[in-house]
Amino acid sequence: MTRTEVRTRAQHAHAFLTAADLVVDLGHHAGIDDLGNTIGSLAVLAGIAAGDAICGAVLGERAAGQDHGNAVAMLRRTEPGKRLAQHLARLIDSKTETQHSPLLLTEARAADLLKAARRLVDGMDDVLRTLS
Repeated sequence: MTRTEVRTRAQHAHAFLTAADLVVDLGHHAGIDDLGNTIGSLAVLAGIAAGDAICGAVLGERAAGQDHGNAVAMLRRTEPGKRLAQHLARLIDSKTETQHSPLLLTEARAADLLKAARRLVDGMDDVLRTLS
């Protein structure tokens, strides 16, 4: 990944996290009935983008296949990823649950996923600050 691609993925991570926060704050007033799945989906997207940015910044590459487990393994190869990979794994494990399941995700479960995403984005920010 180039520096521009890393910066773009970092921007995506922040945008998804900001969108999730907006849904938390305004969801019911905006007519979003399915808050849990919407927040959870945005958390998953934020976490994946943050993992990509970390791997891109540290390793110069990111996992690019359909198997998101490769992204977790690649993240573990980075210094911050050793402590952050568990959060990415949790988010990826919930991808089907949040984005493709007909079952509604509880807001409590969505809040847990959002917390995991926030940890990844914070870790990403630390890495990018250190490398700049």
